[in-house]
Amino acid sequence: MQRLTLEVDARGERGKSAVRKLRRAGRVPGVLYGRGMEPLAISVDARALEAALQRLAGANVLLDVVIREDSQVRTELAMLQDVQRDVLTRRILHVDLHRISLTEKVYTRLPVRLKGEAPGVREGGILEFLRHEVEVTGLPTDLPDHLELDVSQLALGDSLHVRDLKVPPGVTVLTPPEETLVTVLSPAVAPEEAPAAAEEVPAQPEVVGKGKAAEEGEE
Repeated sequence: MQRLTLEVDARGERGKSAVRKLRRAGRVPGVLYGRGMEPLAISVDARALEAALQRLAGANVLLDVVIREDSQVRTELAMLQDVQRDVLTRRILHVDLHRISLTEKVYTRLPVRLKGEAPGVREGGILEFLRHEVEVTGLPTDLPDHLELDVSQLALGDSLHVRDLKVPPGVTVLTPPEETLVTVLSPAVAPEEAPAAAEEVPAQPEVVGKGKAAEEGEE
């Protein structure tokens, strides 16, 4: 698993006004929590965080979080838990970091990456990727960046499930093994056109009940 350094500042001010002030200064509010310790409100430079997220590229990465607080500096180990973005501008609004220990198992999601080319696709089928992540647990040092799924033997109509993943030692997959990850669909067959029905004179619709306007003489 990769390891990155992220510098943050502890923040004392709370509330919407303080958060708006932080964002105007180019910083992102966040929180560092976990391991039974008191949550710590933090802020991080928006550009540094965006750069770190690009390097993460959806993978699980250990973060050495360098915390500046009251003229003191300390480092804690964490993993990225959640990132909130503006739905329109995609600007980062908030970040959650989860404290971890190298000697304690963590629960997380690992991305699934496909390997190879399915023969069924060469035959005109459609590869449908149904689930892109699975839930796992393990020690941080045992967790890979992703799990690999080989689709090079998939024919038309074939599927691969969670149980078909290559899982390294020390990692336990929590997602049910029977869940389908990927399948090759046969190309859809266009239905034959139905013969045109004979033209009929439409019947007058049956009046079930009067509307409100009719009842009140507003027709």
